[in-house]
Amino acid sequence: MSVRERYSTILLALFLMISMAISLSCDESTPAAEETSTTVSETTISTTSSSSTASATSISSTTSSTSSTSSTASTSSVSTADPLLSVVPTPSTSISDVLSMTTTAHDDHAPSKVTSDPPNEETTNTPGHYVTSAFPVAEIYENVSPAVVSVRVSIPATSLYRKRDEIFSGLIIDESGLVITTYSLMERALDYRGRLLKNASISILVKGIPKAFTATLVGHQSSTDLALLKIGNPDKLIFHAIPLAKDVDLYVGTQVASIGYPPMMVSAGGLTMGYVTSFYRRTYEEDGAPLGLIETSISTLPIYAGSPLVNAKGEVVAIVSGYLKRVYVQNQGYAVPSTIVADVVNRIQEKENGGPTRKAALGITVLSDEDTLEIRETYGYPNGLYISTVKPESAAYTAGLNQGDILQTLNGVSMELTQDLIFFLDEQAIGTLVEIVVYRPSEDKTLTLTTYLLEVRP
Repeated sequence: MSVRERYSTILLALFLMISMAISLSCDESTPAAEETSTTVSETTISTTSSSSTASATSISSTTSSTSSTSSTASTSSVSTADPLLSVVPTPSTSISDVLSMTTTAHDDHAPSKVTSDPPNEETTNTPGHYVTSAFPVAEIYENVSPAVVSVRVSIPATSLYRKRDEIFSGLIIDESGLVITTYSLMERALDYRGRLLKNASISILVKGIPKAFTATLVGHQSSTDLALLKIGNPDKLIFHAIPLAKDVDLYVGTQVASIGYPPMMVSAGGLTMGYVTSFYRRTYEEDGAPLGLIETSISTLPIYAGSPLVNAKGEVVAIVSGYLKRVYVQNQGYAVPSTIVADVVNRIQEKENGGPTRKAALGITVLSDEDTLEIRETYGYPNGLYISTVKPESAAYTAGLNQGDILQTLNGVSMELTQDLIFFLDEQAIGTLVEIVVYRPSEDKTLTLTTYLLEVRP
């Protein structure tokens, strides 16, 4: 064979090989009419044929799944050192399955399994505190708002004031129609004995009932700014009531919602969200009744005074105070904790059922023994009770006592604990002359004052 013939043969062979390669490539990229099974031999895959056949080992299975072609591949020529490459999904394998297989393949480097389970409603971060993942506002509003009422107090004209109405909110705490609300906005409708003035009246509007009910004043406590009302209920209706929370863990940062009865021009609503921002020190009345106040980021509007403050569990944790003369500021609100509200309700009901009515009073409130001790050690004050409030028109007010004075003795009896004050007043009659010794920190001196004990006022 001549050289020319030899070259011609080689060129022809090359032409045939190229033609076969092109033909195979076209066949591989054309979708099959029916599902076929392709078997790849366990030989080393050449560079030329890898574009058409190497996909049968670890790549073609993905391509064949999109072209409805099922491939059976032997992976003897592909290294399985990397677990990611050893995962060969079938046409029925979902993306989530692939991700699951690939992430669990690495024991040392695979990330922890991420589940889609919803988070718990409560996670304990601090002992005794709970943090809620969500505040079910709409659900809480739907449950609590039917028990929130509108209170309208009609105040007759006097020599100082014209006839007017005060409108605010309240909460039904018993199905019979007991309503707890603020006292200060109805104060002008009461006489010096705490009874409604002639021609004064109270009416209550309950959601879902178009006609207002008349109501009576069961009792009140001015120091906590709380009043207890009773809805006139001749038809023996059962009202939607929300009880007061008995044991609630409140702390600075607790998310709360105020639910009040909206004004006339608002068809629905009265919901405001906020947080507990401060706690006031615990104080006590002269009969041992506890007093307390919390501060929130919810500003108090008069129409929403007396409304309930609820937490993320839907519990009534406080009643919003409307005593604007004492505690109102522009961007803050104040409320009485539910435990203190419950104590006031019990005391009012006991008094209504025949409890003692006439009792001597000095007219002060004092800090708890623990807080008094803390302040004494901090500032070096002498022994005595720290006076937190002096009630207007009381015996203490007449004597000239001030908030911040340290009460040391009454008629020579040492006042070191709250119980000392309670026991002393229990034994005194109305009109008793009392000598008072106090230390006044603002003037750094001790004063001796006298006054006559007056009848206790609610």
